[in-house]
Amino acid sequence: MAGARVFPGGSVDDADRGAGAARVVLWSGDAEELPWRAAALRELSEEAGITITRPEMEGPVPEGEALFFALAARGAMLDADRLHYLSNWITPAGLPKRFDTRFFVAAVAAGAAARTDDVEVFEPEWVRPSVALDRAAAGAWLIELPTRVHLELLADLGDVDAILSHAEAADPKPVEPVLVSDPDGTIRVVVPGSTSRSETVVGR
Repeated sequence: MAGARVFPGGSVDDADRGAGAARVVLWSGDAEELPWRAAALRELSEEAGITITRPEMEGPVPEGEALFFALAARGAMLDADRLHYLSNWITPAGLPKRFDTRFFVAAVAAGAAARTDDVEVFEPEWVRPSVALDRAAAGAWLIELPTRVHLELLADLGDVDAILSHAEAADPKPVEPVLVSDPDGTIRVVVPGSTSRSETVVGR
């Protein structure tokens, strides 16, 4: 998704499954979920400079597995209990790369400073979901289908409390978009059961 506006994210690394993560990730739910939440919190810290910890912590932190050891040395823990599991998307079959992606939401302090690594991610900006959608509609931002569908959901919910309540009640099932070829050769990504606004042209 080069050039697209995206949420912070990345892959579950071996370190997220290791003893270092288990030691400093505060999570009261199913232990099998811990690596996913460790990865989400680590990537958020690496890509956006926002580190959700208990107690709250100031100052820069290292990246990768070193983050877990740095937090242990400071007596802080990544607070995975503040993450709410919103949805699970799987890349359509037939594409060369496929991803099994979990989306989480969390409340952080208003105006929390965001920075990016300027390697994978650039130009961090806090915006309301509706503003992001308006910029995409105007052609100012490239927003791909998974991001757009989630922005639509967040915009419809309206505020942080409603978003968190929705996520707390969610029981995410895999969403598996499919590739559809039209008679004119246009290929669309279609989300089963969605409205037409959740379709996009990916090539001809």
